[in-house]
Amino acid sequence: MLSRKRKLPIVLFFFLAFLCCHYSAFASLSNLDSLIKAIDSAIENKDFFTKRKETKIDSLHAALAIFTDKNRKYDVNSFLFKELEHYDLNRALNVAKEKRKLALQLGDKHHIEQSQMNVAEMLGKMGMYKEAFEILDTIDVAIIDKNNKQYLYHIYHSTYSLLYQSSLSDEERQKYIRYVYQYKDSLLQVLDKSKLNYQLVYTARLLDYGHYDSALEYILGAYPNYLDQKDNFSFDYTLASVYEAMGNTNLQKEYLARAALQDLMKPVKSYIALRKLAIILFQEGDVSRAYTYIKCAMEDAHFAKARFRMIEISETLPIITAAYEQQVNAEKRNLRKLLYFSLVLVAFLLLISFIVLQQIRKLKKAEIKLKNKTKEISIMNDQLKSLNDQLAESDHVKEVYIGYVFDICSSYINKLENFRLTVHKKLRSQKINDAILFTSSTKLFSDELKEFYQSFDAIFLGIFPNFIDDFNALLRDDKRIFPKGNEILTPELRVFALIRLGISDSGKIALILHYSPQTVYNYKLKLKNKAKSSKEDFFTSLQKIGK
Repeated sequence: MLSRKRKLPIVLFFFLAFLCCHYSAFASLSNLDSLIKAIDSAIENKDFFTKRKETKIDSLHAALAIFTDKNRKYDVNSFLFKELEHYDLNRALNVAKEKRKLALQLGDKHHIEQSQMNVAEMLGKMGMYKEAFEILDTIDVAIIDKNNKQYLYHIYHSTYSLLYQSSLSDEERQKYIRYVYQYKDSLLQVLDKSKLNYQLVYTARLLDYGHYDSALEYILGAYPNYLDQKDNFSFDYTLASVYEAMGNTNLQKEYLARAALQDLMKPVKSYIALRKLAIILFQEGDVSRAYTYIKCAMEDAHFAKARFRMIEISETLPIITAAYEQQVNAEKRNLRKLLYFSLVLVAFLLLISFIVLQQIRKLKKAEIKLKNKTKEISIMNDQLKSLNDQLAESDHVKEVYIGYVFDICSSYINKLENFRLTVHKKLRSQKINDAILFTSSTKLFSDELKEFYQSFDAIFLGIFPNFIDDFNALLRDDKRIFPKGNEILTPELRVFALIRLGISDSGKIALILHYSPQTVYNYKLKLKNKAKSSKEDFFTSLQKIGK
């Protein structure tokens, strides 16, 4: 079973492959890019297609184990042979031999001839040409039926084609090409002109004669009839051959890619299209992808026991592999250079960072000296800035409290200046005792603190007018708190007002309100115990007041 992680790329791949294979209206170059990406994905998910194929083969083997009737067994072996003939030649040969055994037991002449040709076809594809011809020569072409005659000519044609391609001398090549042409003509005599096999063979014959334009016109005329068929790759490969003969490399690549994609999806392990596509990509400089494709083609040919395909690929594989390794080595060298450059750059950055840190330390020392002179104002500004930073409720909250901060700062500066002038005048007038008495009085601090509370309470309730009622709703009915007399907020409510504004640290609350930390702690503990809900829910609900 595939994991969820593997399923998604496969689903996307099928969608992409469907578009590439069935919508010819795409522009050629963009369509080719899509096909190449689909092939890359198909190779990456090759195991999925192989497992799907093996599942189908296993189901046919299971059917063989169930059936006892020899005719049924022969039919199932025929289906099994079709699944294996381009997938695993060795297993296909064994199935063909089993078909022949059953045909002999049944005494069915048609089945005997067909199974004999199945064996011969597999032997030819596996490079055992002598053994293949020995079997084919035993079949009397004069008495076999039309279907078997077509099959016989096809095997002769394909086997002589393999011999022609593997011949080393011109004499041998001339000898075998005559046989290829002979059996191609024989096929055209027995095939139905309306069928796919005839149209493919006839196109190939036109190419043999050098009639490239006629071949293209003929195959394009027949092509739309097979667009929706799952075995359309035969037409795609034939079209690629026509465009190759005409020197149209772009369209040759596109139809090779279509054929290769379908080969990989079926999957067919003994194929040509992917190898040819790899060679073109290599010639165009796409070495990495060419290496991936030719390596995949060799793995599949080895899996299928397709000896001739392995020989074909082995002629190109070392060249592409060497170029790929050269490219990889060049990339490694570039990476090393980049690494060395990066190390130098890092060292330079570390040096700059060290210098900057040294300067920062010097600046910090200078800042400390300046801060010591204005420590009280700096502390107040930091606290007010911290309070302002934590107010993220709305633009209205920000505007009100920014104005509030500036008003307090301006007021305190004015009061400090008035205080300084008053003390200065008393000292100049030698009224030392008056100055001591004036500075020792706590009434000024008390009045300022009271004014601070009133300003804070008024502004807070201006922003959260229902705070007292909403807060009391969080407490048990008999524990609710209400201001008394001329109070706007009680000390306890004032503590939780700051918490609502985002200041939860008890030390900061105590510093702002001029309470002792213990007092703040007691208020928080006291009201937490009066809450209707848990501590976490209580503070969460508190932060939602006014939203």
